[in-house]
Amino acid sequence: MTSTYTVIMYRSEELDAPVGLDYVEETLTSSQRRFQGRMLLRPQIDLGAYRWASVVDWIDVEFILGRPSQYWHLNDRIERLTGRKEYPKPLNVGSGGAASRYRLRVQEPDFSVLRRVLTDIEGEYSFASPAVVTGIEVSIDAYPDQPGEVARARLHGVMVRHFYPTTKWLTTGMKWPRATPGIVDKRGDYIVARSGQDDFRDIQDRMTPSSDRPAPYQSTYYLGERGDPHAMWRIQNKTLDKQNKATGTRQELTEEEKRIRIEVALGPDGCKEAGLADFNGLAEFNFTELQKRFFQFRLPTFGTYPAGSLKSSSRPVAAVKERVEETRKQRFLNAGVLGLQIREDARWDHARLNRDYFLSWHKARGSKMPKRSRVGVGSYGTHINYKELARVVERALAGLQRKVRREMKG
Repeated sequence: MTSTYTVIMYRSEELDAPVGLDYVEETLTSSQRRFQGRMLLRPQIDLGAYRWASVVDWIDVEFILGRPSQYWHLNDRIERLTGRKEYPKPLNVGSGGAASRYRLRVQEPDFSVLRRVLTDIEGEYSFASPAVVTGIEVSIDAYPDQPGEVARARLHGVMVRHFYPTTKWLTTGMKWPRATPGIVDKRGDYIVARSGQDDFRDIQDRMTPSSDRPAPYQSTYYLGERGDPHAMWRIQNKTLDKQNKATGTRQELTEEEKRIRIEVALGPDGCKEAGLADFNGLAEFNFTELQKRFFQFRLPTFGTYPAGSLKSSSRPVAAVKERVEETRKQRFLNAGVLGLQIREDARWDHARLNRDYFLSWHKARGSKMPKRSRVGVGSYGTHINYKELARVVERALAGLQRKVRREMKG
């Protein structure tokens, strides 16, 4: 019997019923050992009912002048070419406020214009070395064919549950997946609970779905820390644009312009990992390669223990395993595949912290500790590629790649 799970995405007094996202069990057929005897949960959503596109929100370019200059001289040259101020940031200010090393951040860049700007500055001051890319923010947008809250709410639920950059990025508390505006903290609520003061309590929190706080539809989902030299991600229901907190201005988007967005902001280390170096290299840069490292989406898989296939002596053990799998499903429905992998990591942390106890227990009974299973212990665990979502993401990045190459060569 196929089971269906429903997660409520959105409620409104204007709607007759809440908007739900359904998940249906599917039997998994795969020759890989880590997927044998497992089933997956697939969201019931038509990804083809959205228009997908990718853009560069901003880019940081650093350059070293052959002779120092004050930043306003550079800005004057930039403004003459672009009609707007960009305020290049001096990085090694010397006497008289002059500097030779600068970082230029350009919002929503037209790369043909930016190339002309750098050529103009180089012609006047010369460059000690080629201009390099040290930061970039790339976004993927999904516009519903039928604009409205229902379509956006369902896709937001899919994106936050299936986005999976692996847990290698979760090196500090501030990089933990969270949603903002938070209910208990305006800086954001952790999706999966943490306890920094007690290792055992921390493991318990990471393993227990009852302490999860799923990301609400109107919230912004964050992973990573702002200004991280590697990467920070954000998933949001994009209803506003061109916000300026200093002046309090913003642009309200029309229903047709509203979309669900996932964006990654790469710092210097992230750019190097992605293969971004010389600015001129953008003319040949393969933007679709960003998908492999920064835009991965996965489907969760779960063990199955059919009663008819087990010996009677194995049924109590199978019942316990089935209960564990139901707990894992609840964690996924709350916190997605990333939260599910956090639970698996915590399980191995628990085993390490209690190793001495388990050794003593087996020694007292004259038994040996079972060897740790190596099935599903890699970066992607027992999660499987979400092919349909990967396909539309790849197409969006390919479109961005064509645009950037056209502008760089134009």
